[in-house]
Amino acid sequence: MSAVLRRALAGMIACVVALSATADWQPAKPVKLVVPFAPGGQPDVVARTLAEPLGRALGQPVVVENRPGAGGNIAADLVAKSAPDGHTLLMGTNGPLALSVVIYKSVPFDPLRDFAPVTLVGTAPNLIAVQPALGVATIGELVAMARAEPGKLNYASVGKGSISQLSMEMLNAMAGIRVEHIPYNGGAPAMAALLAGDVQVLSLNPTALLPQVKAGKARLLAQTGARRSAHLPDVPTVAESGYLGFEAGVWMAVVAPAKTPPEALARLNAELVRIIRDPALKATLWDRQGIDAVGSPPVEVTRTMRAEIDKWRGVASKANLAVD
Repeated sequence: MSAVLRRALAGMIACVVALSATADWQPAKPVKLVVPFAPGGQPDVVARTLAEPLGRALGQPVVVENRPGAGGNIAADLVAKSAPDGHTLLMGTNGPLALSVVIYKSVPFDPLRDFAPVTLVGTAPNLIAVQPALGVATIGELVAMARAEPGKLNYASVGKGSISQLSMEMLNAMAGIRVEHIPYNGGAPAMAALLAGDVQVLSLNPTALLPQVKAGKARLLAQTGARRSAHLPDVPTVAESGYLGFEAGVWMAVVAPAKTPPEALARLNAELVRIIRDPALKATLWDRQGIDAVGSPPVEVTRTMRAEIDKWRGVASKANLAVD
């Protein structure tokens, strides 16, 4: 038998085994989907959007459980230490799955070792906006002002160690400027600070910022993703503004405890990918939370986690972002 035929046969066998495993696993009780943040936030809304159709597909209810605290570490640690039987999942984000091991001095879990990836749910850029009265319309003009008038500009974030902060610290590092950080406890107070003039710059998710931009209360400069979102085709990326390699988007992934049976992971991946890629649900994720739906093989989750940990370790070190 030729090498080509052997490879083809091996691929066919692998597909048959995978399909058989997917069909064989069935949850024996309700599935718990743990969200590492409070109700009403972006990960919570996404989890609840997926829970009902996933429950129908699995033949068991999918119950969303909020476990906020410590930047998502409390929920992540809970799931990491849960029984690896496919009945407990984490709606993970950049925070617990990549940033925690970079920002926090001590974390009770290893995101690469203690979780089994299921699928990348979606990505979303943050948007960088300024007060209209500031008189800048591009990232280039913002950088020029920061260089010409050191100490003039402050930016708000949704909290220390958040992508909201890290995206601006990446711009500081790449542009060689110093826009000072003022952390707030969430998106609402950060937005209020921009509108009140307490800060001049803000990096935040699209669903929170776009209404203020449309109302003329904030001016949009750029999006922080690697490429333009299909939903925001006219908004340039920071990379397009002269900072090649700039990428600071938000992403969400479903993971399970390590050592979860392959047949459970295969079934969960198959059902979630089908649900996430449904055109109606993709539209819902964008309309509700500014999420570009993905639905990926498990390996894409691992690749994303590794790349994010490596990228943010350098940024966090330069900005002295360590949290006890």
